[in-house]
Amino acid sequence: MTGTSAPRKKTGKPAGDDPVLLELGAQLAQRRRDIGALQADIAEKAGVSRSTLHTIEHGGTGVRWEKVAAVAHALGMTMNFEAAE
Repeated sequence: MTGTSAPRKKTGKPAGDDPVLLELGAQLAQRRRDIGALQADIAEKAGVSRSTLHTIEHGGTGVRWEKVAAVAHALGMTMNFEAAE
Protein backbone atom coordinates (compact mmCIF):
# COMPACT_ATOMS: atom_id res chain seq x y z
CA MET A 1 0.00 0.00 0.00
CA THR A 2 1.04 3.57 -0.46
CA GLY A 3 0.37 4.88 3.06
CA THR A 4 3.23 6.25 5.07
CA SER A 5 1.96 5.38 8.52
CA ALA A 6 0.81 2.14 10.10
CA PRO A 7 -2.89 1.50 10.74
CA ARG A 8 -4.03 2.35 14.25
CA LYS A 9 -5.21 -0.41 16.56
CA LYS A 10 -8.12 1.76 17.70
CA THR A 11 -11.59 0.29 17.27
CA GLY A 12 -14.05 3.18 17.32
CA LYS A 13 -17.72 3.59 18.03
CA PRO A 14 -20.23 1.44 16.12
CA ALA A 15 -22.20 3.32 13.46
CA GLY A 16 -25.15 0.96 13.70
CA ASP A 17 -26.76 -1.67 15.87
CA ASP A 18 -27.31 -4.53 13.40
CA PRO A 19 -25.17 -7.45 14.61
CA VAL A 20 -24.73 -8.79 11.06
CA LEU A 21 -23.41 -5.45 9.75
CA LEU A 22 -21.25 -4.99 12.84
CA GLU A 23 -19.66 -8.43 12.33
CA LEU A 24 -19.17 -7.84 8.60
CA GLY A 25 -17.52 -4.50 9.28
CA ALA A 26 -15.33 -5.98 11.99
CA GLN A 27 -14.12 -8.72 9.64
CA LEU A 28 -13.30 -6.23 6.88
CA ALA A 29 -11.51 -3.90 9.32
CA GLN A 30 -9.51 -6.77 10.80
CA ARG A 31 -8.44 -7.94 7.35
CA ARG A 32 -7.34 -4.39 6.49
CA ARG A 33 -5.31 -4.18 9.68
CA ASP A 34 -3.85 -7.66 9.13
CA ILE A 35 -2.48 -6.64 5.73
CA GLY A 36 -1.22 -3.33 7.12
CA ALA A 37 -3.36 -1.11 4.90
CA LEU A 38 -4.75 2.31 5.69
CA GLN A 39 -8.43 3.13 5.18
CA ALA A 40 -7.49 5.69 2.52
CA ASP A 41 -5.54 3.09 0.53
CA ILE A 42 -8.32 0.48 0.53
CA ALA A 43 -10.98 3.10 -0.18
CA GLU A 44 -9.06 4.30 -3.23
CA LYS A 45 -8.49 0.76 -4.47
CA ALA A 46 -12.20 -0.05 -4.00
CA GLY A 47 -13.37 3.19 -5.62
CA VAL A 48 -15.22 4.40 -2.51
CA SER A 49 -14.67 7.33 -0.18
CA ARG A 50 -12.76 6.86 3.06
CA SER A 51 -15.93 7.95 4.83
CA THR A 52 -17.88 5.12 3.17
CA LEU A 53 -15.22 2.61 4.18
CA HIS A 54 -15.36 3.94 7.74
CA THR A 55 -19.15 3.49 7.75
CA ILE A 56 -18.83 -0.08 6.48
CA GLU A 57 -16.16 -0.98 9.03
CA HIS A 58 -18.32 0.36 11.86
CA GLY A 59 -21.51 -1.46 10.88
CA GLY A 60 -23.33 1.53 9.46
CA THR A 61 -26.41 1.25 7.30
CA GLY A 62 -27.26 2.85 4.00
CA VAL A 63 -24.21 1.63 2.07
CA ARG A 64 -24.88 -0.03 -1.27
CA TRP A 65 -23.90 -3.70 -1.38
CA GLU A 66 -21.77 -3.22 -4.50
CA LYS A 67 -19.59 -0.85 -2.47
CA VAL A 68 -19.24 -3.43 0.30
CA ALA A 69 -18.34 -6.04 -2.33
CA ALA A 70 -15.77 -3.66 -3.87
CA VAL A 71 -14.15 -3.17 -0.46
CA ALA A 72 -14.05 -6.94 0.11
CA HIS A 73 -12.45 -7.41 -3.32
CA ALA A 74 -9.88 -4.67 -2.60
CA LEU A 75 -8.98 -6.59 0.55
CA GLY A 76 -8.59 -9.86 -1.37
CA MET A 77 -11.78 -11.29 0.12
CA THR A 78 -14.95 -12.76 -1.34
CA MET A 79 -18.45 -12.44 0.03
CA ASN A 80 -20.49 -15.60 0.60
CA PHE A 81 -24.05 -15.90 1.77
CA GLU A 82 -25.45 -18.75 3.82
CA ALA A 83 -28.99 -19.79 4.55
CA ALA A 84 -30.11 -18.76 8.03
CA GLU A 85 -30.80 -21.65 10.35
